[in-house]
Amino acid sequence: MIRNGKTLIYTGLILGIALYLRLRFIIYAPFEFKIDAWSMYNYALNVMGGEYYGHSFGDHWSRYAYWPPLYIFLSGFVYRFFGTAQNFLVMRVIQACLSAASCLICSSIAREALKDYSSLNEEAGLAAGILMALNPRMVVYSNHLYVETVFITIYLSAVYFCLRYFKSEMSPKLSHTKGYASIRHLILFSILLGLGNLTRPVLLLLPAVMLVSALFFITAKRLSILRGIKLLTTNLTITLLVMFAVLSPWIIRNYALTGRLILIDTNGPVNFCIAHNPNSNGTWVDIKKPEPDMYKLYETGYKEGLVYIRNNVSREIELLSTKQQLFFYHGDYHISEAKVYLDKTYRLPLYESLIKMGIGGLPQMSFEFLWKSALILLVLFILRLISHRSLFILFCEPAWIIGNFLYMNLIILIFYYAPRYRVPAEPFLCILIGIFLAGVLHIQDDYAD
Repeated sequence: MIRNGKTLIYTGLILGIALYLRLRFIIYAPFEFKIDAWSMYNYALNVMGGEYYGHSFGDHWSRYAYWPPLYIFLSGFVYRFFGTAQNFLVMRVIQACLSAASCLICSSIAREALKDYSSLNEEAGLAAGILMALNPRMVVYSNHLYVETVFITIYLSAVYFCLRYFKSEMSPKLSHTKGYASIRHLILFSILLGLGNLTRPVLLLLPAVMLVSALFFITAKRLSILRGIKLLTTNLTITLLVMFAVLSPWIIRNYALTGRLILIDTNGPVNFCIAHNPNSNGTWVDIKKPEPDMYKLYETGYKEGLVYIRNNVSREIELLSTKQQLFFYHGDYHISEAKVYLDKTYRLPLYESLIKMGIGGLPQMSFEFLWKSALILLVLFILRLISHRSLFILFCEPAWIIGNFLYMNLIILIFYYAPRYRVPAEPFLCILIGIFLAGVLHIQDDYAD
């Protein structure tokens, strides 16, 4: 009862801070269309009117599937029934609520990840949730009509249910020779994986991260590796089938309209070619091709990018280094714009909590601050586990969270750096900081080898 009461108090605290900052920011900060958001809005307008999915890209078939559809259909539904008054206020409030929900999901992930190993698992969840609630990028992006806020909520939900699958479904099945184990969490993970890809199609390779993390988990828990591989082969097949079942109506629709097999959108090949061509610099660049050739990139972008990589290996290595530096150290102009405006115009309650940590001279909660803090705490966490003879814990639930952060980093390296492409990596840093901090302070004695 005490633990349930503590969970309720911590949940209310996280939710209160998250909603307060996001709604206050939406009320006082100006709304401005960015170019991608403007394009998706035009798609949503056509969806509202029951017209084709796209806007004026000419007569080329790519206009029918340039952006992934879920966010556009969601926003189109909102605009259809609630309008766009006061600079899309209803949609921005919905995004603020989803962003606040993602703070609670981060808290749940951190709490679940440490529950078996420390009595401070509730505090791990509190730290992760508060960091997400105060994170300036999570707040600011809820005021933009980007897909990131919706995507992060779906993605974190998928991560949570996969974690529950490891603990509640995979482990019992491998621990007992007989008996039925539910796959409810696996199915929920797979459905959310499909929905996440319909929002931003960057999770198509995430089942590979799940497979590696599951093998770490099985080995660390000293379960049967041979049986684990058999079980994972079956369950991974189920995951892929469910994910593609979620995608299938859109795939069928794309084929019916274009006569081509388009998995989700035609934006991926273009972005891949932008990242791998003679003008590439690690960020978005204008390829400056004649218009007919640009149309061909919707079909040939991956092929042209791969050819360039094969023929320019040394330069590609340099680009990888550049993109990694941008990923670790580059700022976000959305935050700079918001800070300049609000500093000149308003003095919001708790605004210093939004841009800094909220107390005195603590450093800015930049991405660099988060990953360096997580790295320092990781070292201390490992030392604590070694001294406690419990290093295996690192390769259980924490490995799944670390794997997702590294996966988001890999997506940047495969394509190119943009501030909003990096934002989905930040929740995992908040979760890891919560886990590592609580783990450094306390690990249960009965988990020594």
